[in-house]
Amino acid sequence: MDQNKPPIKPIAYNFGIYLGLLTIASLVILYVLNIESHWIASVLSTIATIVIFFYGINTYKKQNANVLSIKDGLKTGMAMALIGGLISAIYAAIHYAYVMPEFLLGKKEEAYNQMMQQNPNMNGEQLEMATKMLNISTSEFFIATMMLLGSLFFGFIVSLIISAILKNDR
Repeated sequence: MDQNKPPIKPIAYNFGIYLGLLTIASLVILYVLNIESHWIASVLSTIATIVIFFYGINTYKKQNANVLSIKDGLKTGMAMALIGGLISAIYAAIHYAYVMPEFLLGKKEEAYNQMMQQNPNMNGEQLEMATKMLNISTSEFFIATMMLLGSLFFGFIVSLIISAILKNDR
């Protein structure tokens, strides 16, 4: 039976690219509008992401003679999330390094000021360690890694729910 299953790769690449492009479009729109985030953009992006996952998993189901197990739906969704997350992470690193470096610098300065307000008596070694951690958590690499992990986590939850809804074991 496993031999007759359609390949997941083309679906994952296709819909994963859509997920990545959605994230890129969101970042570009927020940059053009000169805002950090907006709840409407977040809601629309989340809905669009769920719709993309639905269509991707449903496409796999249609190609598999209208049969879908939760396992296959989850594999399809996670493959889509991985491709989309990688595209998003790469673009985010480029975006925050070259297009909008002032964003991370502002976040770093904001976090440093907050840290100094909460702990004004920090000594040299503590301050050095805290600053090192702050530099790591406000780096392009860290942001890209968190985007990838967030994509995988959200993709897992959404794929699990959609697969449970679309499940059809003949």
